[in-house]
Amino acid sequence: MKKFRVGISFVFVVVLCLVFKNFLLLINYLTALILHELAHLFTAISRGYKLKQARLDMFGLSITLDERIADSDSFAINIAGPLLNLILCLVCMSLYWLIPQSQNVLNLFCISNFCLAIFNLLPIYPLDGGKIFRSIIKSDKAYKKLDLIIRLVLSAVFLGLFVYSCYNTINFFYLLMVLFFVTSKPHNNPTFTLFKTAKEKNFNKIVMLKVNETSTLFELLKQVRRTAYTIFYCGTLRTPYIDEDMLINYSLTYPLDSKLINII
Repeated sequence: MKKFRVGISFVFVVVLCLVFKNFLLLINYLTALILHELAHLFTAISRGYKLKQARLDMFGLSITLDERIADSDSFAINIAGPLLNLILCLVCMSLYWLIPQSQNVLNLFCISNFCLAIFNLLPIYPLDGGKIFRSIIKSDKAYKKLDLIIRLVLSAVFLGLFVYSCYNTINFFYLLMVLFFVTSKPHNNPTFTLFKTAKEKNFNKIVMLKVNETSTLFELLKQVRRTAYTIFYCGTLRTPYIDEDMLINYSLTYPLDSKLINII
């Protein structure tokens, strides 16, 4: 598998910039985009994940890690990109104040970072805001309904902006946004390989996670990592340590929405 791929949508953006000879916008956008995704990657690496594949498209560099991101790490990794973009905006504005002439050089870079951060914080998948939103909403059914409502509202807004632009200078970017909101779909909660035996895992890598007594079996299963043996700790339970084998046995015996306090 190739470590790095370039999507057709990114090539489309590059061609548009070349056709309209807006090279400066392309450079600033690409720089902001790369820094955004590097922030995601460095945060993930700092938490023990490894890069499996990276794919560059018009809305970002989608990163695939060697294992599913645990809920405890999800927020920090997903917010890292937009947060860095906003920090870079503040740095640019500080330089405007210190060196007014710098605005001529950094203005496009500042705007690119700001737009990228705000856009990625929209609460729809596959944007960063959608992934954060997904980690907060535990129910797949509720998540999909809310995601659909948000998509419809955003689609209506940008379709209205496109129609309005037709009376002046037609802006196809609005139409492109509508297409994105309509075609991108929310992801389902990942399925879990429940019966992966401990022998198939790397015992040199053991992950210990602290949970509370009200955690459900399903919440624990979501945090099991494919490439490491996971052990959960809850000091208030009669049996404070729960390993993957115990979790599998509990999952076969009790409903997945059962709380630990009602089992142990």
